[in-house]
Amino acid sequence: MMRFLLSLIIGHVCFFWVNSQSFDISGSIINNNNEAIPFANVLVLRASDSTLVKGGLSDDNGKFKFSSISTNSYFIKASMIGFQPVDSEVFLLNKNITLKPLVMAEGEELEEVFIEASKPLYQQKVDRMVINVESSIVSSGGTALEILERSPGVTVNRQNNNISLVGKSGVVVMINDKISYMPTSALVQMLEGMSANNIETIELITTPPANFDAEGNAGYINIKLKQRTDLGLNGSYSFSLGYGKGITNSDNINFNYRKNKVNIYGNYSINIDQREQVFKTSREYESEGNLFGSETFTFRDPNPRNQNLRLGIDFEVNEKLVMGIILNGLNNRWSMDAINENVDTENGIPTQFVNLDNTEINHLKHFGANYNIKYNFNKEEYLIFDANYLYFVFDNPTTYVNTFFDENMEFVNKEELRSGKETPITTLVGQIDYSKKLSDKFKGDFGFKLTNSTFENDVIVENLVNNIWIPDPTLTNISELNETYFAAYTSIDINIDDKTSLKAGLRYEFTDSKLDTDTQGIVVDREYGIWFPSIFINRKWSDDLSMNISYTKRITRPTFNDLAPFVIFFDPNTFISGNASLQPAISNSVKYDLNYKSYFLSFQYTNEDATIARFQERIDEETGRLIFEAENLDYTRTFSATLGFPLKLTKWWRTQNNVIFININNRAFYDDIPVQQKVTNFSANSTNSFKYNNSLSAELVIDYTGPRLFGAAQFDEILSFNFGLQYKLSEKWGTLKFSINDIFDQVRWNTSTNLPQQNIRTDNYFDFFNRTFTLTYSRNFGNSKLKSARDRNTAAEDERQRVN
Repeated sequence: MMRFLLSLIIGHVCFFWVNSQSFDISGSIINNNNEAIPFANVLVLRASDSTLVKGGLSDDNGKFKFSSISTNSYFIKASMIGFQPVDSEVFLLNKNITLKPLVMAEGEELEEVFIEASKPLYQQKVDRMVINVESSIVSSGGTALEILERSPGVTVNRQNNNISLVGKSGVVVMINDKISYMPTSALVQMLEGMSANNIETIELITTPPANFDAEGNAGYINIKLKQRTDLGLNGSYSFSLGYGKGITNSDNINFNYRKNKVNIYGNYSINIDQREQVFKTSREYESEGNLFGSETFTFRDPNPRNQNLRLGIDFEVNEKLVMGIILNGLNNRWSMDAINENVDTENGIPTQFVNLDNTEINHLKHFGANYNIKYNFNKEEYLIFDANYLYFVFDNPTTYVNTFFDENMEFVNKEELRSGKETPITTLVGQIDYSKKLSDKFKGDFGFKLTNSTFENDVIVENLVNNIWIPDPTLTNISELNETYFAAYTSIDINIDDKTSLKAGLRYEFTDSKLDTDTQGIVVDREYGIWFPSIFINRKWSDDLSMNISYTKRITRPTFNDLAPFVIFFDPNTFISGNASLQPAISNSVKYDLNYKSYFLSFQYTNEDATIARFQERIDEETGRLIFEAENLDYTRTFSATLGFPLKLTKWWRTQNNVIFININNRAFYDDIPVQQKVTNFSANSTNSFKYNNSLSAELVIDYTGPRLFGAAQFDEILSFNFGLQYKLSEKWGTLKFSINDIFDQVRWNTSTNLPQQNIRTDNYFDFFNRTFTLTYSRNFGNSKLKSARDRNTAAEDERQRVN
C-alpha cells in the first residue's frame, strides 16, 4: 500500500511540475509633486484584449511589483480615489523590467459616499447553501447553536449532543474553513456559547469534495466568524440582554488590525443562559407477567458561563510567502441544580416514590494552536502547510441525594451518590495541500494529512455507606484510547467547455484505533483502510439556469464519548453510557441540484451501512435500569428533496422559503430479530423580511419540522415563530435590535420508542427553551473612510490574505 501511495505521489509531482518562462514587472506611482502615492490600485492588462492578468496595491512608498508573468505584451493601469486614472505605454515582457514612474494627476474631490448592500439570508451555490447570519434580525443576541436550529435541513438534538443535516447524522463542523476536532459533546457546548453576533455566514455543504476529510456522512457545516480585512484598526462589538424564565446575556468583540505586511485579528465572546429546563422521562417493561413502569419529572436550574477567545496573526514574508499563527481558547463551565421526582409502578399501582436532588458541574477547557504557511509559486500554483495542536479537558463532578418513600409516601431511607468523569484529550494534526492550474481548462490538487488523538477517561461512581465513600465496581473504570489515521487525496478540475465543468477526486484513509480499559483490557483494536471516490458535474444552461450532479462516499467514525465507558445518571435507574463495540458507518450519496436565478431544487439519496444511532434505549433485565447509549443500526436509507424560493410580495415585504421532504428507512437487529422502521418527514422554513425605511426593518421566521426518526426513537413535530425589529441609529451610533424567539413557547422535544422485541416502551419530553425577549446593541469601530480608500478585491489581495 505504501509503495502504491509513494508511486501516486511521485506521479502527481511529475504531472503537475510544468516549467514555463516568466518575468517580473516593477514600478512606482507618484503625483504631480513627485510624491509617492501609497495603496493605489495597480492592474497588469494584456495589450491585445485588455484582459486582467494580475492586480495589487502599491506599497507605503508607492512602489509595486508583479512576479512570475509569462512573455507577452502588456500595459499597466493605475487608479485611486481622488486621482485621475493613468495607463502606461505598451511593453513587451521578455525579461525582468522596471517601468518609469506613473504620474497620477489629482481629480475632483468627492464628497463622502456610503454604499449599503443587503445580502439575501440564503444563497444557493454550486456545492453549498450559504446563510448570511448578519442579514437576520432574530439571530441577534442568540447563539450559533440556535441559528443552526433554525437553518434549513439542520436538526439539533441537545439531549444527546447531536447535529444532523437533511435527516442524516454525522455532521462535521468547521470554524473559518478549519475542522473542529472537538468531541461532539464539546462541540455542542462551544456552539451554545458562541455569540451569533460574531458570526458572518454559515455554509451547509452536503456533498464535500475529495480535499475535505471523508468523515461525516451528512456533510459539513462551516461557520465563518467576522474577520474584518481593512487596513488600520477596525472591528465591532455587541451587547445582548434577554429574559425567558431566566436571564440570557451575550457579549462579544472582534477586531482586525492591518498594517504593511502584518495582520492581527481576534474575537472574544461570553454567553450566559439561566433559562430553566423541564424534562419528563417514562418507561414500561414486562417481567414475569407483570407490567413495571417508572416516571421521572426533572426541574433544572442551569447556570452556564461560556467564554471563547481567538487570536491570530498573519505575516507576509514576501510576495509569495505568507505565514500565520492562530490561538484558540475555550472555557465553558456549565453548572446545574436539579430536582427530580420519580415514581415506580407495578401494573399501574405506585410501589415507590423517590426525590432526587442533584448538583452537576460540566467544565470544559480547551486550548488550540495552529501554524500555517502558504507559498504562492505564482497566481496559479500554491502550497499550504498546516499544523494543529488541540488540548481538551472535561471535568464532570456530580452529586446525588436520593430520598426513598414507600407506596404510602412514608420515608424509607436516604442514599447519597457521587460520580466524577475527567477526560483530557490531545489531538495533533499535520496537513499539506498542493494546487496547480495547468491551463485554462485543467487544475489539479493533491494533499496528505496525519492525525493522532489520545485520551484518558477516568470515571468513578461512589456510594456513601456509613459515612465512607465506596466505589461501585460495575460503573468505575479508567480507559485509554489512541487513534491515528493517515489520509491522501488527489482531485482534478476540468472545464470541458464554456458551460460544463467536472471535478473528480479520490481519497484514501487508513485508521488505527486502540481502546484499553483497566477492567476489561483491550476492548477496541482495529485497523482499516478505505478508498473514498467523489465526482461533481456542473452544467450551466444559461446565465439563469444551471444544474449540478455529484456522487460521494463518506465515513462516520464513533466519537470518543461514544466509545469510552462512562456514566451520567438521570436517576438511580436511568443513565447514559458509552459503547466500546461501536463500528464506523460507511455511506454512499448521490445528489442532483437545479438552480434557476434565486430558486433551487435539490434531490439526494444516501445509503449508509452500520449507521451510528446515538442515545438509543435498552433495558438491563437484571437491574431494571434504562440505559441510553449509541448503537450500530444495520442500515439507513435516506431520500430528500429540497425546494428553495424567494418571493417579493410587496415593495417592503420579501420572503425566503425552504421546503424539505425526507423519507428515512432504517433497520436494526435486536437479539437477532430484524426491526425495520420508516418515516416520511416534511419540514419548512419561511423568513419574512419587512423594510419600512432605511432605518427601520423587521423579520418574522416560521420553522416547522415534522415527525422524524432518530435511530429507533421517533420525534414529534416542532413548530416555532420568531420575530425581530431592527433600528439603525446612525452610521456613528450603531444598531439596536429587539427579538422574540419562540413566541408561543411551544418548542419541545417529544420522543418515544416502542420496541416489543427489546421489551421497551418509552416516552420522553425535553423542554430546553422558552419564550425569550432579547435586546441587542451593536456598533462598528474604526475608520470607515479607510475602508473606502484601501479595501480592494484584487487578485494580489486574495493572495495576501490568509484564509482562516
